Amino acid sequence: MPAKYIFYDLETSGKGKKESPSSFGTSPKWEQIFQIAAIAVDENFQETNQNLNEFCRPRVSIIPQPGALLTTRRGIKESLLAETSNYELMTKINKTFDEWKKDNNQLIFIGHNSIEFDETVLEYNLFSNLFFPYITRPHRGDTLNLARALYALDSDLIKTPITPRGNPSFKLEKLAKFNDLPLEFAHDAFSDVKTSIALIKYIRTKVNDNWNQISETMNKEMAINYVNKNKAFGYLTSFGGKIKVQALSMVCESQYKGWFHTIDLQHDPEPLLAANNEEFVKLIKKKNRYVICNQHPILLPAKFAIQGQIYAEIGRDILNERANKVYKNKSLAEKFKYMEINRALEKEEMSSQDNIFPESKANMFSNFGQSNAIKDFHEKNSWLEKYKIACSIRDPRANFILKRLIFDECPEVLSDTDFKKIHSELSERLLFNQERPYTTIPEAMSLIDTEFSKIDESGEKKELDVKILNEYNKYLEFLEKYFSNKNSTPLKLGRNLLRQIYD
Repeated sequence: MPAKYIFYDLETSGKGKKESPSSFGTSPKWEQIFQIAAIAVDENFQETNQNLNEFCRPRVSIIPQPGALLTTRRGIKESLLAETSNYELMTKINKTFDEWKKDNNQLIFIGHNSIEFDETVLEYNLFSNLFFPYITRPHRGDTLNLARALYALDSDLIKTPITPRGNPSFKLEKLAKFNDLPLEFAHDAFSDVKTSIALIKYIRTKVNDNWNQISETMNKEMAINYVNKNKAFGYLTSFGGKIKVQALSMVCESQYKGWFHTIDLQHDPEPLLAANNEEFVKLIKKKNRYVICNQHPILLPAKFAIQGQIYAEIGRDILNERANKVYKNKSLAEKFKYMEINRALEKEEMSSQDNIFPESKANMFSNFGQSNAIKDFHEKNSWLEKYKIACSIRDPRANFILKRLIFDECPEVLSDTDFKKIHSELSERLLFNQERPYTTIPEAMSLIDTEFSKIDESGEKKELDVKILNEYNKYLEFLEKYFSNKNSTPLKLGRNLLRQIYD
């Protein structure tokens, strides 16, 4: 029997940063994968013989956050000793996941907090190696969503620690501890995958008759069908750690397939119906909700939302009346369409070309063209042959991505002109002492000082932490000198780089 789920987890160079000062949250898309673990399981979550557990070396052009090294307990010296390079790892991931999907085109990729974090990191790491970025689409799940769903259905069914704000915490290692689930080594990808599998088994035994309800929306088509056929439904949300179920009604599909505009039925839709386009854009704020069907939304019968205090006070009759007005309303749909166009124009006007890096938008992959040339790039065995193909790529963004990749993997094959060009670009990026969407060398050095201060304040020895930080600081000093030197020559990589820095 082919596998039905791929459980996977990543350990990365950091937790992400804000892409701009005005960004609502952080994005991990600039981080590098250091470890991936994946285990294929059947429909009963029994492991098959398909698995993956690989580490790789850091790219010279990506600066890890020191906190990530402390979390995984793998210092930079240990990382540099990995047998596999970043490109070799991404090639293996791409090939392995593609082969597993051929066995079952309904395969579901799942992890803990994977929708918000791991999926984005994987997507952009594939893209920065010019592989198709969306290999885990369209069916995706998240054990974090499932754990929250179990809590929302009955908070007594799953034990959680409570945050200082009084909200439940769903961190994997904490759920494992509180619910007696196996956890060998926290923040080791393979161990975390094993724990995620144990967690989903636990949830399935506890949720009883609601298992199909909370799990079927890992399948994109099933989620789309549910939104389309139900005039009103419950939608699980988590704001600031608070778990609640909103009562929603779908208006229309957005410009993106499987992304639906919905309205929260706690709000009277009459002002929205009466408003013109401009008034609607102002009035709709905080009243609407995007339901994205390939991100494992937890969709429940409307009765679960009505149990909440806000909806109970409104009453079933009024909620049904509102749903009848909102559901697939053509007038509201036209207003949402206007809002989408308006926001797209605003976004285009606000975006500064100076801050858009060639590797910053994964959806650009399909615009690069020359797909056969990119395919040939990956099929060539030598980096010299790959470089020749890279030189033939006309799109400047794809051209830069490939040459930067070669700079990280085998810089000696670059021409003097291309080497100096990439070195200069990375020098400007990594030595820049101002806010960027990725970690810079000065920022990482400052973060090391912060970590040392925390150790001093704790009064604990933490000898391994001190060792990891000292080794990493030396690595950064080396890179700072290297990228400051306009006459630098190609670096030796891996063990040779390790000897160059630390001997």
